[in-house]
Amino acid sequence: MLSTLIYATLHILTFTSLILADSPSQQPLHEFPSSRSPKRVAIIGAGAGGTSLSYHLRKYASSQPEQIPLDITIFDQNPYIGGRATTVNAFSLPEYPVELGASIFVAINHILVNATRELNLTSSVKIYQAPPEAKYELGVWDGTSFVFTADVDDDDNSSARGWWGIVKLLWRYGLAPIRTRRAAQAAAATFSKFYEPPLFPFHSLQEVIEETGLIDYTSVTGTEALTNAGVSEKFRREIVQASTRVNYASNLDAIHGLEALVCMAVEGATAVEGGNAQIFEAMAKDSADRVLLNTTVTDVVKDDKSNMVRLSIQNPTTLEMVTQDFDTVVLAAPLQFSNLSFTPPLASPPKPIPYVPLHVTLFTTPYRLSPLFFNLENIDDVPASVLTTLPPKSSSSTNLTSSISDSRTLTNPAGSPGFWSISTLRVLTDVPNYPDSPQYLYKIFSPAPLKASWLAELFDIPYVASPSFSSSTSPSSSSESFEDGPDQDSISSLPDGAITWYHHKFWYSYPYETPRRQFEDFELTMQSPTTDSASSSNLWYLSGMESFISTMETSALAGMNVARLIVDGWVGD
Repeated sequence: MLSTLIYATLHILTFTSLILADSPSQQPLHEFPSSRSPKRVAIIGAGAGGTSLSYHLRKYASSQPEQIPLDITIFDQNPYIGGRATTVNAFSLPEYPVELGASIFVAINHILVNATRELNLTSSVKIYQAPPEAKYELGVWDGTSFVFTADVDDDDNSSARGWWGIVKLLWRYGLAPIRTRRAAQAAAATFSKFYEPPLFPFHSLQEVIEETGLIDYTSVTGTEALTNAGVSEKFRREIVQASTRVNYASNLDAIHGLEALVCMAVEGATAVEGGNAQIFEAMAKDSADRVLLNTTVTDVVKDDKSNMVRLSIQNPTTLEMVTQDFDTVVLAAPLQFSNLSFTPPLASPPKPIPYVPLHVTLFTTPYRLSPLFFNLENIDDVPASVLTTLPPKSSSSTNLTSSISDSRTLTNPAGSPGFWSISTLRVLTDVPNYPDSPQYLYKIFSPAPLKASWLAELFDIPYVASPSFSSSTSPSSSSESFEDGPDQDSISSLPDGAITWYHHKFWYSYPYETPRRQFEDFELTMQSPTTDSASSSNLWYLSGMESFISTMETSALAGMNVARLIVDGWVGD
């Protein structure tokens, strides 16, 4: 995503990037009175937070009695807008877009819902499509048996209502579903205060979490929070933990209480047709003057004399370095992955937090999930999508320390099921080169790369693996990464036509949302070169929000909040 030129000293470069910008042959995207110099803003990161900041910054600046002229540049080292919300096309055909990252948002996600409407995007409530022969849309597997199944609902709104079959749940779990729902709704109602005065905008995430009492949820595990709400062990393990595993690759003892409740707030689940990244692409197009992709920012230098922030930017084609001055700079990506240097150094740099290593595998096959793998007899009894949990009395908390310490070397941090989830996304018909058989499109979340021998068992595909490999019930029998090179048990070694298309992505997908009481501030300060004190630096940081709640919506909220703080600061000058 795509190309032009950037102003001033960057005119000498041709970036192989998408630039929504002025060039010698076209007018600037946003005009401003010639009598006022625009506020030049750099946003490092084109994901949900960065594009939301750009979108709301433009809104807030233009709503002032005297409009504040802006010149906004978004940088991202990736070749696309959207961050961890991105799609790929099955069979490289645009009619088959598939979410590789963030897949859904829900009715209480006000920013995403409103932006979808304001930017004229089309949403769909039918997120998954079960094979027409399947009896069950969803099942929860503990590595031995299905502890819960939900019937297929042909109603197109079934996904929007969530997967709670309330009568079935009440029969099996008593009042636990109602108590969980009440706790989730209470937490959501409290969180909704973050969007409006007097709390909004908030300088300190720490203070607003404490003021609203949500610290009582973030400082305990999901197990403790639900136990305090009177939710039974069976419902916690079989239903809520299945949700935390598919959403955050974490067991209930290893995730804080608020994030566990977020997983249960599924009412009104929806997605943008063609991919949720379109929200953030549209936000950027509507507000930024230029978006420079495939572009790396390496250095951030504060000039105390001019009060400007100078960025060093690397041309992705020539690898030459140029510099550009900005009034305000916002880091909209985790600092620990940014490789940025700061001069002077940050006074209190955000502390690194461990992120979950997640393998996402998308693929198509003419095979349906095998009943033999799940100890069933009839293929129609196999749920279209499979969530997982741990069997009774299995310790989920022991997974926490080992996973964080070095999860990439573990064979099976997902426990006895061996994977986090399997989703049947849709059934493709009339696919070129495969017109005679439907192609089932699957997504699997796993802690390690998938092996051919494991997939052969999962789908009952005739396959003889090398004697050095054992398929067992784990997606991986090796700790090597997907990128380590040829593997005798790789997906490509399956018989021709068994897997007709596949795409693998390794993400550091979200933080381990462990219980915590401390959260990062939005404003970054730099050490003063002349005194021991810290000084305001016109630097802001969005990713501290992620250890509180990690979703597209909360990243967008961080962007909206900082946009308001920045504009309020300009107005107050």
